[in-house]
Amino acid sequence: MATVFWDKYFAPGDTMSFEGRDLIQRVGTVVRLNPKTATASCDGPQWRVPFGLLRRFVDI
Repeated sequence: MATVFWDKYFAPGDTMSFEGRDLIQRVGTVVRLNPKTATASCDGPQWRVPFGLLRRFVDI
């Protein structure tokens, strides 16, 4: 199985979205990249989100 290097897809300052445990869609900014998770700031609280749940958010 190939290893995916998520730090190539996301960088601090990128806008991203994810769905929380409560099934609410959240949009925020990547603050920091950790080996397995990204720290995201979403209107105040910060979340540690696994890379598999993150999606890029593109505003059209």
